[in-house]
Amino acid sequence: MGTTLLIGGLWAAFAGTHVWLSSTSTRAALIRRVGAQSFQGIYSLVALLTFIPLVWIFATHKHAGPLLWMTIGPPGFARPLNHLLMAAALVLFVASLLPSSTAPSAMQARGPAVAHGMVRIMRHPMLAAFALFGVAHLLMNGTLGDVLFFGGFPIFAWVGARHQDARKLQEVSGYETLVATTSLVPFAAILAGRQRLVTRELPVAALAGGLFVTVLLRLYHRTLFGG
Repeated sequence: MGTTLLIGGLWAAFAGTHVWLSSTSTRAALIRRVGAQSFQGIYSLVALLTFIPLVWIFATHKHAGPLLWMTIGPPGFARPLNHLLMAAALVLFVASLLPSSTAPSAMQARGPAVAHGMVRIMRHPMLAAFALFGVAHLLMNGTLGDVLFFGGFPIFAWVGARHQDARKLQEVSGYETLVATTSLVPFAAILAGRQRLVTRELPVAALAGGLFVTVLLRLYHRTLFGG
């Protein structure tokens, strides 16, 4: 029980400091005091000091706590869906690292809030990758410690996306149009007719890179992370 409480507490510390430091008032006050570059350093340091212990505790105490489920749904359904979601998560994550796919909500984003490329599919590609990563692993990992660790990713992604949107609505002219024409859930705005998919804008190299990483992790997952 102590391990599961620690996992939950570290997730709360990571998410809480993330939201607090990136809030409009706190961020502006710190930038005035120490400068933009130093603020980025503080922000990154605090994130590392909370996230690294979270990952370490989980990695050294896998499958802690009572078993809540073996798989969500039959194994023959859960495992292929896990693979599919992980492929999507890795593709989104690799793509989100490219300047062309930087979410307009990101702190380093500059210029007008315009939907382009991956942002047409979902407003926060990196956060969507975190959410899919967590959901994929929840399908196959059902102890309490697993659920707290992996369940934290989609929760953090949802809270972080809403927080970023609220901040950018105050700071960026026209951001309300971006919110109205894009979605948090991948492809939701496109399916609803509020956005269109422009394939020529998609980062093909990043998509291929994400799939390549997916194959490598699938081949070496047991060696790197265990079962």
